[in-house]
Amino acid sequence: MIERGDNSGVYQYGRAEHFTHIISDKPSPKDKYVAYAINIPDYELAADVYNINVTSPSGQQETFKILINPEHLRQTLERKSLTAVQKSQCEIITPKKPGEAILHAFNATYQQIRENMSEFARCHYGYIQIPPVTTFRADGPETPEEEKGYWFHAYQPEDLCTIHNPMGDLQDFIALVKDAKKFGIDIIPDYTFNFMGIGGSGKNDLDYPSADIRAKISKDIEDGIPGYWQGQVLIPFIKDPVTKERKQIHPEDIHLTAKDFEASKDNISKDEWENLHALKEKRLNGMPKTTPKSDQVIMLQNQYVREMRKYGVRGLRYDAAKHSKHEQIERSITPPLKNYNERLHNTNLFNPKYHEKAVMNYMEYLVTCQLDEQQMSSLLYERDDLSAIDFSLLMKTIKAFSFGGDLQTLASKPGSTISSIPSERRILININHDFPNNGNLFNDFLFNHQQNEQLAMAYMAALPFSRPLVYWDGQVLKSTTEIKNDDGSTRVGGEAWLNKGCSTYQQLYNEFHALYIDKAGIWSAFEGVFATKNVLAFSRGDSVNINHSPHDGLVIINKGNEEVEGTWPNKLQPGIYKNMGSNSVNIIINNTRKIIPPGKVFTLRGGTLNMNIPGRSALLLGKTGEPPNYLYL
Repeated sequence: MIERGDNSGVYQYGRAEHFTHIISDKPSPKDKYVAYAINIPDYELAADVYNINVTSPSGQQETFKILINPEHLRQTLERKSLTAVQKSQCEIITPKKPGEAILHAFNATYQQIRENMSEFARCHYGYIQIPPVTTFRADGPETPEEEKGYWFHAYQPEDLCTIHNPMGDLQDFIALVKDAKKFGIDIIPDYTFNFMGIGGSGKNDLDYPSADIRAKISKDIEDGIPGYWQGQVLIPFIKDPVTKERKQIHPEDIHLTAKDFEASKDNISKDEWENLHALKEKRLNGMPKTTPKSDQVIMLQNQYVREMRKYGVRGLRYDAAKHSKHEQIERSITPPLKNYNERLHNTNLFNPKYHEKAVMNYMEYLVTCQLDEQQMSSLLYERDDLSAIDFSLLMKTIKAFSFGGDLQTLASKPGSTISSIPSERRILININHDFPNNGNLFNDFLFNHQQNEQLAMAYMAALPFSRPLVYWDGQVLKSTTEIKNDDGSTRVGGEAWLNKGCSTYQQLYNEFHALYIDKAGIWSAFEGVFATKNVLAFSRGDSVNINHSPHDGLVIINKGNEEVEGTWPNKLQPGIYKNMGSNSVNIIINNTRKIIPPGKVFTLRGGTLNMNIPGRSALLLGKTGEPPNYLYL
């Protein structure tokens, strides 16, 4: 089956995939094609999605979208005795990554995400973080009625070996990864690696999966439908920690027991959140804590990561890393994979070229005090393959955008840094799923106004090397989708958390981020109307470190209510520019004042700019091309 067409829709893949080859050696408007079938298992682990370009002798070109293992394809065509010319025409075009921003598809099914994949690509997302890919359920037989159906059950795994949960099963997950690859997007599963769920029986016995889950699987198998559950087994085999023999995993078996957990059955108390010993050994809200001393735990976790890589996963988000001993992180994330080889966008099947890409492994290490900061920095120093969510910069940003706060604390100044985390290892957030969904526990991590949250994202998207993580609540399980003020008005949330991360302003922020993520230059104004407590401005681009040299990117954020008018002191390069900010902006171009709406492209001949920046707005001005008919001297 050959998939044709553009990057839209959801496709099903059969067992046999095909490659089309010209068999006619004479130019003809009706050139004949033959399709060579290559039998591949349904989910060939090394398969990927490619556009195959075929050129007929008459010059007619056709492009086929194909799910294929290129090495199998190459070996098959080698047996066809192709000529050198024919081989040179076997061109493989992989989808370009549409951006570098990360969408956090919290509380969304795998199918929901698949159905919106083309929109996510349009909005310049290169990665999608998805709910934990494990077996979990939201309504066990002993789950209190008031807790049934809630989001937090996704973070209470019952099993790593099989995948079955309200978001989908293993087959749904595989289909999601394959569909994402058609758009050049990588899937990043949220990984709960240090706690197991409270479970349907309250987990008094510490046998996982819970007895009722094992009973249901056994009954299904006895009733004659074993194929379904075998199809959801992610980890088919592990090496027995004692005998070292290869052992098959059966979905109805017990995979973890009491010996695989920390001995303490006490919960972390409110006054122990700065007690590292308690955090790393005690239970969290009743969830048993796995121990790194268990070879079975480490064996399963390492095999889980290996299987994810086989299915094409290029990164994991390690949940609640603050609750893990360094030993557990060291043993659970082994062997570390720092980089992988990715085919160039356009390359030849028989002589492929690659470039090295970093794996997107990052951890959630909640920083609430100086000791947390030190512990996280130490961990990042030990594990240079890991990135981290920058909670400290988030708190700094919230303070700067608050009433009376100073945006100049966010300016990049010579000899200082805005964060202790290296810029290329920072994941930047303005909200995450924990903050609104834990009562008042994380109120300090919430912005005091929806527009401040939005403007903060503009700032984060404009920083070099770092990646913004954009939040979307898919509302599959019960969750909090907005925070109210005392007067009943919405403080944060609502549409901003429900629009799939695809608002007009977010699409433009992501586009700017994709243009400038790899450009190191950032130069801030330190005086004048664009350098006040309410206004932050900085140039972006490769040449920015040379002060007052022509730059090709400009960011101005005005958190105040009043419009600000002024001239940016640094010249901009000649070129075609696009307003990738949140609001229209007034700019004087060639002695003429023009209003440039968001998303509008216009031409600059270089020089300084006089601008009016509206209150409560962000300007992200990026160069997208060279000016027409312009002669550089």
